[in-house]
Amino acid sequence: MFDMHYDLLSVAYCSYLKKDYSYLEKWCKAYRDNNVRGVVCNLYFMSLDEMKEELHPDYYRDGVSVCDMFRISTNIIKEMLPDTELMFSIEGCDFLEVSDLDELYDMGLRNILPVWNNQNKYGSGNRSHEGLTEKGKQLLDKVISLGISIDLSHANRKTFDDVISYLKERRESREEFFVMASHSNARSICDRERNLDDDQIVAIKELDGLIGVFSNRNFIVPNEIKDKVMQEEKEAYYLRHIEHVVNLIGVDHVGVATDDMDFCKDADYEYGEVQLYPYQEIASNLRRVLGRKYDNFEVAKIMYGNMKDRYDRINNRLMKGRNI
Repeated sequence: MFDMHYDLLSVAYCSYLKKDYSYLEKWCKAYRDNNVRGVVCNLYFMSLDEMKEELHPDYYRDGVSVCDMFRISTNIIKEMLPDTELMFSIEGCDFLEVSDLDELYDMGLRNILPVWNNQNKYGSGNRSHEGLTEKGKQLLDKVISLGISIDLSHANRKTFDDVISYLKERRESREEFFVMASHSNARSICDRERNLDDDQIVAIKELDGLIGVFSNRNFIVPNEIKDKVMQEEKEAYYLRHIEHVVNLIGVDHVGVATDDMDFCKDADYEYGEVQLYPYQEIASNLRRVLGRKYDNFEVAKIMYGNMKDRYDRINNRLMKGRNI
């Protein structure tokens, strides 16, 4: 399995602040035991109040830069998962300047979500209403020049459309870039603002992008029945999301993600209840459910091969140089 989105860098940084690595060690062991061979490790930023409540009072402070947080957390993860293909990501660029990207790239940043749920200087997430800003275009220009993947999960509809339009303009100049929605499901099945409409899914495919269908039940099962359906029915809904995206854009453009929020359950107990499967069994259970519809070759693509191909393409671009 190649997990397309888990906030592993945030967990690592919180563990560093607490001087307690027990949860992180448990998760990394589960990855190893489940033969999870790759993961997009994410460091994320929300509003100051949300970060204090959900993560740690000192998670973000003016005296500690995003670059420092990134360096600390990536070093921890590289030590804990030395044999895993690690793709480092930042979600929500509220406290990040475009000028930071060179340093972050040199430390291993390979994926970026310009926005989380709220509005920032680059664009707007799904709890706000504005679109891509001029600073957002500067961010995209720099990201493209470096070869960092552009991740559209969490972008609201206007920001999403603006980014797609801007990238199509850049493509006309024959520039190479990488696009994905690392943890987004089908809105036609579960009508949540974080999920994608069919035309958005197709737009990502048209830019040779990848969709990570994720196993958070709040975005799998329609809200009005999510607390009433049994486990088998939840699994059937998850498979419906996979099938829907595959039918729209083909099996080569689909992957899987967890986006497990169990580590935030101290702030809100519901976070410990949102996963379709316990993280200790995530890979084996996803493989079992996908096997109901797809053959072994297709399951291997969805579970690992498609994201592995993206990971390799980004690293091959690195070996060729930043500007090709």
